[in-house]
Amino acid sequence: MAKSEDKIEYIIKKAVEAGRLAGQRAPKDACKATERRLYALPILREKLADDLERLQELRQYGPRERSKSVTRFMKDGVRLSREEVFEAQVMNLEAEIARDEHEIETMEKALAMIEGDPYYLAITGRYLDNIGDDEIAALIPCEATTIWRNRKRLVQRLAVRLYGAEAV
Repeated sequence: MAKSEDKIEYIIKKAVEAGRLAGQRAPKDACKATERRLYALPILREKLADDLERLQELRQYGPRERSKSVTRFMKDGVRLSREEVFEAQVMNLEAEIARDEHEIETMEKALAMIEGDPYYLAITGRYLDNIGDDEIAALIPCEATTIWRNRKRLVQRLAVRLYGAEAV
């Protein structure tokens, strides 16, 4: 009986330790994910504009005859009509656009939350405009280390906004 209790106690301790370690990693992971999303935002905006243009062209001129996306919808061995393939292409592109619009809207709402912060430029300069810390420091004006410290603080705030308690 004592051996099974020891085993259970050992398993509980391991689970608690694993939970503690995962709890320490989660905020760092959320901040890194927030930074990745911030870096991706300008590219996503460009992609959205391209996809909207492509959707407009697709609706105006119809599908291309020899498109890779046409064959993608015909791999099951089931032959779809040209109209069905066209509808599938349109629906697929609309789904991509909706997903990208949602991500952009989410990030813009999060950025709006910190817009009044005096170091807001530390975020937009670094992630959206690709400006170095020294340049941002000259614009604010302050030291480059102050920019780094406040950017870290603001990324943490954004991470909480984006990921909730997982980022705490």
